[in-house]
Amino acid sequence: MSQTPSAHEAKVCEAISDPSKDYRSPMDVVRDDQLDADEKLRILESWKKDAELLSVAQDENMAGGERPQLQDVVLAIQELERIRGSIN
Repeated sequence: MSQTPSAHEAKVCEAISDPSKDYRSPMDVVRDDQLDADEKLRILESWKKDAELLSVAQDENMAGGERPQLQDVVLAIQELERIRGSIN
């Protein structure tokens, strides 16, 4: 018997599959009060992977002009870890 995901779970899954669709910047993920720290990290890790792939494509002159945002994602992950560390 399968369960339908809640609206929140669906939002998280959608954000993981395409973070830039729901968030203008990686720091917006960190600031989203509707997500817990683990959900934020999953979204940011997905964004990081996308940014790494885009960065490689740009290095090979295969990108479509998008900005990879790799540094922004790394900074957002560091900020999230800093916040998580101060809560524990």
